[in-house]
Amino acid sequence: MSHPWLLPSLLAALPSAVFVFGVYLYLYSKEGNKALLAWTFGWFFHLLFYIGNILQVGEFDHLHYYFPTLSVDFLRAFFQFYGCFLFLRKPVTLPMKGIFVLVGLGAITADYLKITSGFWVWPVYLLVGLSQIYTGIAFLNTTRFEAGKKITGWIFILWGIHVANYPFVRPLQEFAHFGFLLGGFFRFSSAITIILAYFEETKMGLLRAEGNYKKIVETTLEGIWLIDKDGKTTYMNRTMADYLGIGEKEFVGRTILDLIPLELHDIINRRLEDRKRGIGEVHDFHFKNRKGESVWLLMSTNPLFDYQGNYEGALAMCTDITAFKKTEIALKESERQLSTLIRNLPGIAYRCALDPNWTMEFISEGCFELTGYSPSDFVSNRTISFGEVIHEEDREDVYRDVIDAIRENLTYRLVYRIHHRNGNMKWVFEQGSAVKGEKGEIIALEGFISDFTQVKRAEEIMANSLQEKDILLKEVHHRVKNYLQVLSSLLSIQQEEIEESNPAQVLVESQNRILSMAYVHESLYGKHQISDEFFPEFVSKLVDSLLRSFGHDKEEIRIFVNCERLSIKQNFAIPIGLILNELVTNVLKHAFPGKLRSEERILKISFYQEGGWIHLDVTDNGRGKSASFESKDSMGLELVDLLTKQLKGSVQDLSNEQGTVTRIRFPAFQ
Repeated sequence: MSHPWLLPSLLAALPSAVFVFGVYLYLYSKEGNKALLAWTFGWFFHLLFYIGNILQVGEFDHLHYYFPTLSVDFLRAFFQFYGCFLFLRKPVTLPMKGIFVLVGLGAITADYLKITSGFWVWPVYLLVGLSQIYTGIAFLNTTRFEAGKKITGWIFILWGIHVANYPFVRPLQEFAHFGFLLGGFFRFSSAITIILAYFEETKMGLLRAEGNYKKIVETTLEGIWLIDKDGKTTYMNRTMADYLGIGEKEFVGRTILDLIPLELHDIINRRLEDRKRGIGEVHDFHFKNRKGESVWLLMSTNPLFDYQGNYEGALAMCTDITAFKKTEIALKESERQLSTLIRNLPGIAYRCALDPNWTMEFISEGCFELTGYSPSDFVSNRTISFGEVIHEEDREDVYRDVIDAIRENLTYRLVYRIHHRNGNMKWVFEQGSAVKGEKGEIIALEGFISDFTQVKRAEEIMANSLQEKDILLKEVHHRVKNYLQVLSSLLSIQQEEIEESNPAQVLVESQNRILSMAYVHESLYGKHQISDEFFPEFVSKLVDSLLRSFGHDKEEIRIFVNCERLSIKQNFAIPIGLILNELVTNVLKHAFPGKLRSEERILKISFYQEGGWIHLDVTDNGRGKSASFESKDSMGLELVDLLTKQLKGSVQDLSNEQGTVTRIRFPAFQ
């Protein structure tokens, strides 16, 4: 039978346990510390411990039978041990973890199987007692003397000894109430001293943090200035005092108005009013220190309020920007000078991206005179890109030349054409280079563009004048040389047949060929290409000459000439003229002799282009070619064939019963 005071004692301790559990839970919700969480779990199992003992002492055996007494005592001790080691920042070693796991499994097994043997009970309470003694020693071994930790250490040691003796005194029921009383004392004492030690540690942490913050404030390179609600200085660090040129404590109690001229007081008062309304700002602050030196500070100011929302003052973080301000002033002056210089340059200074549009980041005002567009039209291709202004035929060449120069790390120099807004075309000269980053990547292009139109026109006038003289000399030399060469070649070929043919006829044909060359030269005089201005004139002279040579009147044969406007090199004129001479000669010799005078005689000469080929067609309505035609006039046909091959062309015979069609076909583009 238990002591009559035991049940009342347990019932009285239960509310206290609930209160302590609530305190730890509240502290954890505010602090978020893991040690507090572990201690909270520990006091939760303390509550279960009291409930289990109340069931046992109150003779609720049918309920107590299912209560896990050993497991609750083990978990209470484990979470308390784990929380203390987290608080002391000591590691739980692997052997410790192994012992707790083994004993914990034993406690759970004993509760599940309802084993009350001392063999199962002793290890649990022995581990609980030893862990508490070990925890107490850990508290006593802390480096700093803190009363809360020392008291906690001794309580844990005494409590551990008390718990370790439990297996030995358990059979002595008459002393159970004394054991519960002593255990309750240790439980609640440890709870209080742990909280005391926790707040001591927190206070020490705050003091250390305060000390660190003070060191930071005193050694920072930024000035710190603290004022109260009346605008008076309450604190100023050493850096701020150095900015002002005064001692740290000398300015305490004084206001910022003591530093600045009277005319700026209204501005400062407005800023102080903004602080009172809770408005912070970042602004420049200029004054002269005691040495008379001009000082610029960048001040980040914020209002300070107490926990009730009442204005307490303001804090300013200050950085010395005097050097930057001087540099800024010098830079602005430099920019002004550069802007004036660029604005008066007779051309365009630019910075653009490396793309086919030459997207402008900056372009000077000179672009209006050169292109007719304002700078805002080109920047970011807002209205038009600079690439669109460049002449269509020059765009690819400009882009390619820039890329080639950049690849070779050279300055690019370009001359190209642009379209003015009014429709005129201008020549420009451009010089520039690539701007590269640290890794060698191209950031932009920078350069200058000037009007090159007058220079280009002068160059063209001089070049044309020189070219005309040079061409005239070369033309005379070249044509004379070529004509003599061709004439020599023709006579050499004709010489081979002079013995087999009629010498007089041979001489007439040679004469006709020479005249044909002369007509070509005469018709081409002063012209640089074969065209519809050349061909009819040449054909008329050639046909008239050949008709006279063969004894025909103009009225006997109807001549039709169809000539397109074609661009052909000059050195093609002689071969074409000789081919036409041979074809017309063959028509006059072989096509019409068999026709009656009453029959119509037609000679058509066509010169035209189809696709990539130029055609020369000679058509007649004569009797057509006979089988022996080639043998009769092999010299003429051989000459036609040779001259056609010289033009890289071919001879096509399109003859039929109604007449003869001979087509000379050669490439147009050579």
